[in-house]
Amino acid sequence: MRKILLLICLFFLPFLLFSQEAVKKTDSASAGGLYLDASGGFSFPTGSYASSNIKNSGSGFATSGFLAQFNLDWLGKDNYGLGLQYTFQYNPLKSSVRKDTLPGMSQALGPDSWSNHYLMAGLVVLKFIHKIYIEGKALVGVVLSSSPVFNTVDPLYHTPSTNTGVGFAYGIQVGGGYAVSSRVAVKASLEYLIGNPKIHHQYGAQQTLDTVTGTLIYSAPITMETKRTVSALLIKAGIVVKLSK
Repeated sequence: MRKILLLICLFFLPFLLFSQEAVKKTDSASAGGLYLDASGGFSFPTGSYASSNIKNSGSGFATSGFLAQFNLDWLGKDNYGLGLQYTFQYNPLKSSVRKDTLPGMSQALGPDSWSNHYLMAGLVVLKFIHKIYIEGKALVGVVLSSSPVFNTVDPLYHTPSTNTGVGFAYGIQVGGGYAVSSRVAVKASLEYLIGNPKIHHQYGAQQTLDTVTGTLIYSAPITMETKRTVSALLIKAGIVVKLSK
């Protein structure tokens, strides 16, 4: 965790130097304009996403991880606007279940992790009070998830396949910050993020040879579906750069 925090600080340092040397400070800031927002922090799984019950078909077995996030927000003079957000979320599997095998699988879950990619858009509210500002966002979009939970096994050849889950995602967040110049601010925020990725993997019709009778046996296509709810509380810190007035 200390290494992650150090990397975040090093990433934001050039922006802070720019704000101090290249831009004149002002006593107040206005909300209208185009904003680029970069944040990093920690992802704490909640609900079934954090469950370690191997018998529960909705368990995600996720433990605490990290995230990186980028926002592009457009705000009008009335403090309301639209936002576009990308989030990468990484949550390892709990060590207690890595040797367990899910029903229908031939291999244990192993040391793999959840890797989730969110692309979302929605409403943004941002209000400046001199150099202090508060913000709120309500976003919807899609999530793409990779996890050993979504692995499947070919019913004939018993070979495993990795799959990517796709589904809708929703997020709500609040935060606040301090404008170190007319164009740059530092911020902290909380976000509750939830997604519903699922897979739909179909194995085609197959044929096997009956070694006793010497005849071919045909089997119908088999469809395997798995769905999970990915929910987490995100704690973030970052920097906001105003690109235009």
